[in-house]
Amino acid sequence: MTASSKRPFPLSGPTSTSEPSIIRSNDWSAFRGLTALHDHWTLKGWAPGRSVYYWYLTFSDPALAELASECQGRLEADSLDHVSLDGLHLTVLSIGDTDQVSDSTLTRLIDLARRRLAGVKSFDLSIGPLSGSRSAIRFSVTPWDPLLNLHRLLRECTVAVRPNRQLTETSEFRPHLGIAYINKRQMANSLVDAVQQLRDLAPVQVRVDNVRLVELRRDGRRYVWHDHAVISLAI
Repeated sequence: MTASSKRPFPLSGPTSTSEPSIIRSNDWSAFRGLTALHDHWTLKGWAPGRSVYYWYLTFSDPALAELASECQGRLEADSLDHVSLDGLHLTVLSIGDTDQVSDSTLTRLIDLARRRLAGVKSFDLSIGPLSGSRSAIRFSVTPWDPLLNLHRLLRECTVAVRPNRQLTETSEFRPHLGIAYINKRQMANSLVDAVQQLRDLAPVQVRVDNVRLVELRRDGRRYVWHDHAVISLAI
């Protein structure tokens, strides 16, 4: 993984983590300001056979799938690898490579997270409009506040069982939901213009009522995972 891929995008967060218009504007301004886009699969280096534990939010909402499908259909290009509609997700936090996390550590992490999240209530998110990053096309997600709280709690749990693991700081967490990965380096203007044509599509509402600990791997130019634990949030 390159140094640039480790930097959060946008580099500067929004001035408000609760006001949707400010978050969306910050996302779009950062994407629109790019001059070049990168090959995701090179930028995010991944050794053959590697698998990693992550905290994930996943979604199966029909309205979200419909919005993603419409955007993907209008962004057909050889330079894009679309995320499958049954693979829509929001990455919260990397725990570490599976060969570096013992079964007992994983069990302790899951047990601790269940206890810490017991009082966290389910919440709603707004997904959209479409924007992008250095190597992906993705939706803005608002508000950030419940996601930042979730990240902080899961990070604290992970640090407790893996104290030597370097984890993303909550201040560098940039919630988003990707629908396509860019598979070759290119100038940004064409894709930025194409995304701009889709920004008038209305965002959709989704409910977050659980968090998943998944084992993630790459299969060609796509990500696949299976659940190790599903932690329900309070009603």
